[in-house]
Amino acid sequence: MKRIVTVLLIVVSWIGSVAQPVEVGLFQDHMVRAAVVYCSSGHYQLLLDGEVVLRPEEGDILYLTLEDGKIKVLDAEHDFGYVSHIMLRSLSAESVFRVRSISPETDSRIYDDNLVVTPGDRYMTLVNQVDMDKYLAGVVEAESGPNAEKEFYKAQSVLCRTYALRQMERHGSEGFSLCDGAHCQTYRGKSTRNPEILEAIVETSFIVLADYNFKLITAAYHANSGGQTQRAADVWISDMSYLQSVVDPYSLHQSHAKWQDTISFKAWKAYLLKNGMKSVTRIPDEIIYVEQMNRKKYFILDKDSIKMAKIREDWGFKSAFFNMFPDGDSVLVWGKGFGHGIGMSQEGAMKMARDGFNYQDILQFYFHEVRLMDYRDLPDSSLPEAVLDF
Repeated sequence: MKRIVTVLLIVVSWIGSVAQPVEVGLFQDHMVRAAVVYCSSGHYQLLLDGEVVLRPEEGDILYLTLEDGKIKVLDAEHDFGYVSHIMLRSLSAESVFRVRSISPETDSRIYDDNLVVTPGDRYMTLVNQVDMDKYLAGVVEAESGPNAEKEFYKAQSVLCRTYALRQMERHGSEGFSLCDGAHCQTYRGKSTRNPEILEAIVETSFIVLADYNFKLITAAYHANSGGQTQRAADVWISDMSYLQSVVDPYSLHQSHAKWQDTISFKAWKAYLLKNGMKSVTRIPDEIIYVEQMNRKKYFILDKDSIKMAKIREDWGFKSAFFNMFPDGDSVLVWGKGFGHGIGMSQEGAMKMARDGFNYQDILQFYFHEVRLMDYRDLPDSSLPEAVLDF
């Protein structure tokens, strides 16, 4: 009897977990016109235009091809014809499917829970309807890798959850909530490389970062600060009280703490002139270089200036925290850090976790005057309407 009750609890828990799934648009950096779907494990129903036509099981394969605004559906034994809506609906907690785009050709990716496919004029829209915790596990693994301490994964989980909830309506007009690219957060499917990632997410369930007005923060993070994070107003248009510059010794001596590049001095001078810095025509060449003991918002020459963030973007540098030195006809660029530098430095946070700090310590270090709290305790007015259904 005890075993039956346990099984029932597991089933009820699974049903509850997928009742309001996150809807994630897949392969958003491609325009998928044909794909293969593999049922990797568990049990599924295949619904075509709302009608159940098949119960695919482990090893079964579906072939989907966009033709004239419809999707042609085949498996090894059937030609299901042309349809306008496909749903591969999970019937068990362990159900997993794999998708590979064959036009254009991509590597396959593994996903939990459900798949919905609809046709467009030029490509199919593939949407993974997935439990929030499973989605976050995939995001955390894609954004930070499988080899960190659990307290780091807890900190990253809180940030990824905060970001996802804040952006939940970003792609509403396209038929899903979030995309799987860096535009939202990178998501490449099921987390498979470290079980502690999902554990960290479950252990911080519902926890988000809010500002002192009880609103979800912009949960920014980057690879490495180079020893000092960047104030949001120095890169973005608006300032945010919780995204201030922090001296960050934990990011030093990590793999992305330093970098270097070489550019042509002639090209550098021409670039400055092109961007309105006319003072380069009257200033000695030996001082037309960048020096930053601390992060700066602008590179200034006489009365002219240009944003450091723009220089980084235009030249493809790893960060905007760099110095320049003359080297004959070239310029040596010695940089610190990797990424925009705002919010949490991932490598710094990993070092803090290795040094024994917990996830609350890590987040309070990188974010100024924030609240760690259950998002269900936030006022409805501070949450996107789509989040109220979770």
